[in-house]
Amino acid sequence: MNRRLTRALSVCLPLLLLTVLLSGCWERKELNELAFVLALGLDKAESGYKVTMQVVIPSSITSQSAGGAGGGGVPVVTYSYKVPTIYESLRKFNLISSRTAYFGHIRVLVLGEELARSGIGETLDVLKRSREPRMDFYTLVAKQTTAESILKVLTPLDRLPANKLFNALDKSYKISARTVAVTLDTLIEDMLYEGINPVLTGVEVTGDAAAGDKKSNIEQTTPSARLRYEDVAVFRKDKLIGWLDEEETVGYNYITDKVTKNTGHFKDKDGSIVVIEGLQAKTKRKVKIINGEPHIYLRAEAFCNVEEVEGADKLDTEGKIRSLEEESEDRIVQRMKDVVEQVNSRYNVDIFGFGRSIYRTSPGTWARLQEQNREGYLRSLPIHYEASVTINRIGLIDNSFLEDIKE
Repeated sequence: MNRRLTRALSVCLPLLLLTVLLSGCWERKELNELAFVLALGLDKAESGYKVTMQVVIPSSITSQSAGGAGGGGVPVVTYSYKVPTIYESLRKFNLISSRTAYFGHIRVLVLGEELARSGIGETLDVLKRSREPRMDFYTLVAKQTTAESILKVLTPLDRLPANKLFNALDKSYKISARTVAVTLDTLIEDMLYEGINPVLTGVEVTGDAAAGDKKSNIEQTTPSARLRYEDVAVFRKDKLIGWLDEEETVGYNYITDKVTKNTGHFKDKDGSIVVIEGLQAKTKRKVKIINGEPHIYLRAEAFCNVEEVEGADKLDTEGKIRSLEEESEDRIVQRMKDVVEQVNSRYNVDIFGFGRSIYRTSPGTWARLQEQNREGYLRSLPIHYEASVTINRIGLIDNSFLEDIKE
């Protein structure tokens, strides 16, 4: 009997002692102890940084989702602090709030243009180092304004402005190709790797920016202030050096194979306007080493539909459809050429990742290219463009009904 008891104790006692070492929920935090930061804004200040946090007001959201009024007040509150380091803003937040700032649900990070031009590398360390953010949020640049001004604007359709910024960017780059959607992880990778430089979408306030943080801004059919995506910021490593306009952004997205949908129109010789929407696009890239020199080959393929015809233009012949396809191909090639030429002449940086492609194909060629012309290799790089467009559908009618309208 003593042997059995001793054996049982020898098995159970270590298990009992092991439970003492288990941490359990030692770091748990209740929901009512957290302040959920949905958007973070970083601006340059004399003392270091001006950090703006857009925090959701839970009672405003829960009452709406439960079928209550939900409109008794604004859904978010913003806090701004001037601090030497970004992390210190969290401690300042606790001086006026009973809750702890939580970054696990950040939707967007907005960088002021002044800060972006001075360099953003050091500012991103705290977000990359922290275990709370999920790194899947988008990063933006406040064009000609501050991040604080952007985050104070209330939006009518999306009660949470941070969700508006995230969802609008997520949709706009997919259906228009006039923006770029860059997460924090991608931004940091593009700053670290050779042969590529980062780009970020710009966001600006239109209308009366001073009225954007008032409740009246979301109680009007025409809000006094709106948030709008405008142009794309070009970086040299971690510093903003200029902007791409809409047409240049489309060319950039074709080159980097980031076009899902895109819309354009052509004016025919007789004045008719034909609107074509690209429904699916793919750009293939190849690097060939010819006589020791790298050549870039780009081939963009797009499948399109005719969406609108303004005029008496007729689309009932294969020749006319092929003519539209050729015009679309020329337009795509021209957009790709234009953006490369403009980036070369204005900024002399490789935002297209050509250098990275060369390195992956031939590391030795890339090393030699860097030795010969480290900064200006893009200007002397031979790039060959090609496009193939197929129009699948022209709609339910072949020709416009304008000629059949009776007097």
